[in-house]
Amino acid sequence: MKDIKFIRKMWWLLFAPLFLLACEDKMTEHYEVPDWVAGSAWEVLQEKGGYSIFLHGVELAGYKSIMDGRSILTIMAPDDDAFKVYLQAHGYSSIDEINAEELKKLIGFHLLYYSYNTDKLINFRPEGDLASEENKNKEAGLYYKFRTHSASSPSTEIDRKTGKHITVYHLERFLPVFSYRYWQTKAIDAKSNYEYFYPNSTWSGENGFNVSNASVQEYGITANNGYIYKIDRVLEPLETIYTVLEDHDEYSVFRDLYDSYSEYAYDQTLSNDYGATIGVDSLYLHSHGTSLPPIAMEWPTSSYQAVKTLASVSYSVFAPSNKALNNFFETYWAKGNYESLEDVDKLAMKHLLFQFVNVGLAVFPDQIKNGTVKNQYGVPFNFDPNKVKDRVMCVNGTFYGLDEMTNPPLFGSVMGPAFRDKDRLAYLYALDGSNMLNSYASTEASYTMLIPSDEEMTEGEFTLNYYEDGNVLQRETENGWSDIGSSALQQLVQTHTLGSEKNLKATGSHVYTSQLSFNYWFLKDGKLTCNAWYNQVLEPDYNGNPFVELTELTDDGKKWTNGRSYAYGNTNGLISLDETNGLEQKLAINSDSRYPYFAFVQLLKKANMVSGESISGLFGGRFIVFIPTEAAIKTALANNAIPGITNGALSSSGITGTINLATLQNYLRSYFISRTTNVFTDYPYIGSNFKNAVYQTLNPEVKMTYTDTGSSLNVKLNNSNKVGTVTSDYNYFPFAFSDGCFHFIDSTF
Repeated sequence: MKDIKFIRKMWWLLFAPLFLLACEDKMTEHYEVPDWVAGSAWEVLQEKGGYSIFLHGVELAGYKSIMDGRSILTIMAPDDDAFKVYLQAHGYSSIDEINAEELKKLIGFHLLYYSYNTDKLINFRPEGDLASEENKNKEAGLYYKFRTHSASSPSTEIDRKTGKHITVYHLERFLPVFSYRYWQTKAIDAKSNYEYFYPNSTWSGENGFNVSNASVQEYGITANNGYIYKIDRVLEPLETIYTVLEDHDEYSVFRDLYDSYSEYAYDQTLSNDYGATIGVDSLYLHSHGTSLPPIAMEWPTSSYQAVKTLASVSYSVFAPSNKALNNFFETYWAKGNYESLEDVDKLAMKHLLFQFVNVGLAVFPDQIKNGTVKNQYGVPFNFDPNKVKDRVMCVNGTFYGLDEMTNPPLFGSVMGPAFRDKDRLAYLYALDGSNMLNSYASTEASYTMLIPSDEEMTEGEFTLNYYEDGNVLQRETENGWSDIGSSALQQLVQTHTLGSEKNLKATGSHVYTSQLSFNYWFLKDGKLTCNAWYNQVLEPDYNGNPFVELTELTDDGKKWTNGRSYAYGNTNGLISLDETNGLEQKLAINSDSRYPYFAFVQLLKKANMVSGESISGLFGGRFIVFIPTEAAIKTALANNAIPGITNGALSSSGITGTINLATLQNYLRSYFISRTTNVFTDYPYIGSNFKNAVYQTLNPEVKMTYTDTGSSLNVKLNNSNKVGTVTSDYNYFPFAFSDGCFHFIDSTF
């Protein structure tokens, strides 16, 4: 019978928190104690004896009523010996000397909302008591924070955006409980990692847990309104990471930079519930924008119902000291022509800050050493935690103060010049808007990146406009300035990037495929062009130079951590995509004899293969065509060597002769390779991924053998002994368009 009564009592104690969580959470919340439960937490501690200082503090702080049965709660109770040590260490002879506000904060930190038995504190499950055994082993121990009755008084702050004084509400503190399951799940050593942040405490939770800075001496003492845990020392109320920064002037530069993103959000629920009590109409929460972690807030969310988030999510900040940041400015941004930290663009600064924060779980030193924790760019944090002087466990995460600062991974990547150089800022906005920063920050791959100047970006119709609420990369349209979408920015960045590291050579001719398929960089004797620029040499009236100077941009004389970066001359504007209507259209509409492919187009027209802007058989797909030179076609016509045409001749008005349409069409189709009947991922050039192989031409009866010898390109039809060799007049560079490419060959088939 006693067992049955005990089970009933425990059932009520275990499930009462679930009932309370389902109700609206008010500060005056209380419950009626059933007749069969006796002994409140207050009465239990009074009866045990040795807790007189703590109980006196509870009474002074105004919490006696909730300990005496008005609320269900969990108490972390330091005995008189522990409290005497605390008072002496803080210069008090009696608890009565502690400021009332500080005492309320101190005592409240020992009083947890709701009732937690030992198992729940070891491995709290946000889904409740119905969690399966399998689920209990998922993220075991990582729901480690528990809401207390400790809160700081509202503060008055100035909203930088409006200049107005506002009242900021401070939510109640959460108490970290580090169980042995917490360390097991993180797969790191409990003792060294716990004592890293609590050097004056001792890890003793091998089979249980430590509560912030205290060890538990007695577990799960039952009272009618919850559980009591005897601890060996008074719990020091934890502050936010932001408060720690405020209290350490040696990190004031980092704090001020972080604070430049401050935002104050009006909270209607808090205002309605507590505004009148405080004497204000509006209460606000202090965050730092939508991207940076809200390190000034005690909770990761203002919703008390988000149990899973509240119990697990923390932040870690690795703040460089003033000296470290100033040194970094001198060795990095000053070389990019910035005059001061305040002069650095906000986007670049935001990405600097991002590299010194972690969102998710509190970070411990072993995780840094093991490289298992990464910043939001996927790069491990790179510092020796043993050299960190200031390390603080906070109510919303962990704080590391760094006296030394290495080049942040993002800034040391191939994107470095865009972050560093003031005159390449527009490209930084392009990188950011492309959503590809993480890819180019990774050290698991290497890249070669061209970094255009702001002037080149503007010439390419990518203009960085400066507005009061921030800078925006825009393009001018007939309707005014329009923001540039991520798709266009991705294309821009991909055409400026190679997917491997290349030391762009100063001699010879070279072709490099950009990350945007079928778009190329051409190098000749150390000068650069792209396929869109190079195609201009076909234009009869073009008298420019498609090649521009190329200069390597280094990290103080060294290459970047994951590749190389280059600047290019601005005589041709911005490297871009082929913006014509494509090769098929270009060939189909040609009627100007000055073009080097005029003779071949006239053959197509004579064969009735051209209709408007289309060539029969291509069906709008990607294709490759090997075009005989005009001289080769003239010779073949003179010798009646072109099947389907006899007594042919070429003039500026076209081709004359006797035509057999079917024969001529089949013959001309043999010069084309289409992706509708072949697989290829690259255009042909010396060393390309267009491999030596036999390809099906548009003529279903004819195949073409393609051979790259390493110094020349040859093509041959299976029904002919004649070999066409790509002419060297154009450095074996392909004339590459959005839908196809061509090479000139020195003979007809």
